[in-house]
Amino acid sequence: MKFFIYYCLLFSFISCGEKNALTLQSPHTFASDQPALISIADPGVTGNILMLENEKFTDSVFLQIIEKDLWYFIPPVEIKQGEVLNFREIKDEISYRCQITRQQEHVVATIDDQEVFRYAIETQFPPDTLPDYYQRSGFIHPLKTLKGETLTAGFPRGHVHQHGIFHAWTRSHLRDSMIDFWNQAAGLGIIRHKELIDIENGPVFSGFTVSLEYVAYLPVDTVIVSDEIWKIRIFPLKGHYLVDWQIDQKCIGPDSLIIDEYHYGGAAFRGSEKWNVESGAYDSLFYFLTSEGKSHIDGNHSRPAWVAMHGITENDYGGITMIQHPSNFRYPQPVRIHPTMPYFCFAPMVLGTFTLVPDDIYQARYRFLVFDGQPDMPLIESSVTAFNNTP
Repeated sequence: MKFFIYYCLLFSFISCGEKNALTLQSPHTFASDQPALISIADPGVTGNILMLENEKFTDSVFLQIIEKDLWYFIPPVEIKQGEVLNFREIKDEISYRCQITRQQEHVVATIDDQEVFRYAIETQFPPDTLPDYYQRSGFIHPLKTLKGETLTAGFPRGHVHQHGIFHAWTRSHLRDSMIDFWNQAAGLGIIRHKELIDIENGPVFSGFTVSLEYVAYLPVDTVIVSDEIWKIRIFPLKGHYLVDWQIDQKCIGPDSLIIDEYHYGGAAFRGSEKWNVESGAYDSLFYFLTSEGKSHIDGNHSRPAWVAMHGITENDYGGITMIQHPSNFRYPQPVRIHPTMPYFCFAPMVLGTFTLVPDDIYQARYRFLVFDGQPDMPLIESSVTAFNNTP
């Protein structure tokens, strides 16, 4: 496991007549238009928002707290190491580009009044022509670009059990019984939304936290195997946005859950129906690229730091880059890339069986770069570097 250091900044109060104002020197060079974490020990403020002031900034730059002493901000331009930074506390009402609300069956996120995704807190059902065992809650669909172009599919043709953005183990064992949380038609297990824990809206990011539960159908029993917490943060940026997805799965009860070696499972993305040709589900029109320069033709079970999927949308063109964090189990996790269908997943079980023992927590972290147009390689690399430097 790699360890990451964020920088603790020394500050002094300045006598400018501004309450709770402070100045400091940046101990690090921060890239522009990327989320950056900064530690300010005991800043002497009572709120959760600061403003960074600099004459070269044309717009307000805010800092938003995520925990004691640790703040997120997005520099509009590069900030050099040693540069003097001035902060002050903000208590006035300010507008947030990203808003997260609960709306009937979903948690809904909007950026600049454009809906960008929905998370299903109530059970969603497939079209009437399909069996009800494909019903599911606890997944993200639709995921949209800032222009409103849909990138995911909720109940896609041919593989109706793939639901937008979701997380599931495929071949696993509990009490000597095989459990499949991925293929719903098998009737061996299900994953469902349990609780909306909180929603936070802010000037730097907005987010929410939910819990899901894994239910195993054993021959003589039904068992809740694990609780899974999702922490989602959305960062609206210039012409695109980022989503941080943290998964914490805790094995509960007296039994261990064995994740068998298998060729797919884990954190998954199912691409838009627009990326399927009209004649069927197995001949798709999409483009795939990994950090190693591989495609859907030769990238299956490779171990890239990131993967990108993109293609023609309803009215334009767009895509997503999904980055995995270096702290992840078995980093870099192998990817399952289907050669003809628009889906992929990060699949650590490709490297062999592993076990979640009672009270053990499996954690995985991913960052989505959601964009309109063609992939921007410098932007992807900058996003990867910024995420890697996040502790």
